[in-house]
Amino acid sequence: MKLAIQTPPEHTDFSRLRDLWQAADQLGFSAGFTFDHFVPLNPGPRPDLGGVPSGPQFEGWVALAALGALTSNLQVGTLVTGVTYRHPALLAKMAVTLDHITGGRAILGVGAAWHDAEHAMYGIDYPGVGDRMELLEETVEAFQLLCNPSELVSHSGRFVELNDAVFDPKPLRPKGIPVLIGGGGERLRRIAARCADWYNGFWAPWEWGEVNEQLDADLARYGRQPADLMRTAFVFSELSGDQAAGDGMVAAFQANRGGTTEEVRSRVMVGSPDDMISVLRAYENAGVEMVILNIRPSQQVEHVQSFGEQVLPAVSSD
Repeated sequence: MKLAIQTPPEHTDFSRLRDLWQAADQLGFSAGFTFDHFVPLNPGPRPDLGGVPSGPQFEGWVALAALGALTSNLQVGTLVTGVTYRHPALLAKMAVTLDHITGGRAILGVGAAWHDAEHAMYGIDYPGVGDRMELLEETVEAFQLLCNPSELVSHSGRFVELNDAVFDPKPLRPKGIPVLIGGGGERLRRIAARCADWYNGFWAPWEWGEVNEQLDADLARYGRQPADLMRTAFVFSELSGDQAAGDGMVAAFQANRGGTTEEVRSRVMVGSPDDMISVLRAYENAGVEMVILNIRPSQQVEHVQSFGEQVLPAVSSD
């Protein structure tokens, strides 16, 4: 199993993000992710404003490029970029630029977007879910066309149009930049099965069996093999080992997403190293190839270092 981190660039400063990523890079984590929002998703120390949490929020792609330049081994991406935020050609140019900055370590993580309040406050168009899914599919198609060896690229869709577009440089790796599609709906998973390299879902270990069965069927429908789509799981974490902090994270998860205490503790990273190893083994046995740990602003570099020394060696694979 591979392990990765996701550090939301909210309620934090850049020096903390830098230290976390450099520690993960040295400890043997496989990838690092930011997220792509313009306002925080989680409450901060100040009262909410305008219906959303208040507090500092860095732009995800700029932070990602800086963090990628300060590391040497991590694959790097956003988990995930809503395709409504940027024109697909601009997004493609950003991803390839990141690939060159990092020496061929970029991942393009995309989804259909969901934060309607964020779109409203910044005047960003927020079409219905069906149109957003179609935009997601066309964005990935356009990205893959732009990254192929052709000198001029054309694409005519409902949302994305390219007319003899010049796109240079290309990705550094012969196979290009991996595309990760993240989300939970059936249509999104079908899109991932058709054209993505990685799929990310927020499923419990006991739910992944059914999800993977359907993904495999969709892959076969599109003439692909199960190994063509890496399965990754987004997992909330409290790595400090502090019981009160762990209990608080479990209670917050229950309040927002439901589940018994036992169920929540069976799907998140909390408790002792042995507890965490047990949960990671459950994901691995369910067919998950990479677990992406959500590292909240309250968690510090020493917590990631402790996890990297006590848990990661027991479950990691090259």
